[in-house]
Amino acid sequence: MAFLVKKKKFKFQTHVTLEELTAVPFVNGVLFCKIRLLDGGDFTASSSREEVHENAVRWRKRFSFVCKMSANPNTGVLDPCVCRVSVRKELKGGKAYSKLGFADLNMAEFAGSGSTARCCLLEGYDTKNTRQDNSILKVRGQI
Repeated sequence: MAFLVKKKKFKFQTHVTLEELTAVPFVNGVLFCKIRLLDGGDFTASSSREEVHENAVRWRKRFSFVCKMSANPNTGVLDPCVCRVSVRKELKGGKAYSKLGFADLNMAEFAGSGSTARCCLLEGYDTKNTRQDNSILKVRGQI
């Protein structure tokens, strides 16, 4: 007879710092990010709009939110909890924008490790028609 073991749910106070985007292929332009929890909550926020300077954008903006994660009842390992950082470029004086790319962060990887920095290569939204952007997003996470 098999017993169903219920998954434990945990709530974590999470801090994500949007540090910078480097190797930006533009000489000028205004970029901003949208941060959204894909699972484990309903957090959504946007960064400030910053100008590209020397092929980089620096935000140094901290976001705090509660992230709900479940754990495997047998191993205690946290299940993946994805937070997406989408990088966007302003068009027409801020009335519209184009999506440059995104980075998915697994918040479970940050749990219990103090303040941890990650550098992520941006993934493209439309990889069929556009060249892959080699911009590197630096974020710092703490749970």
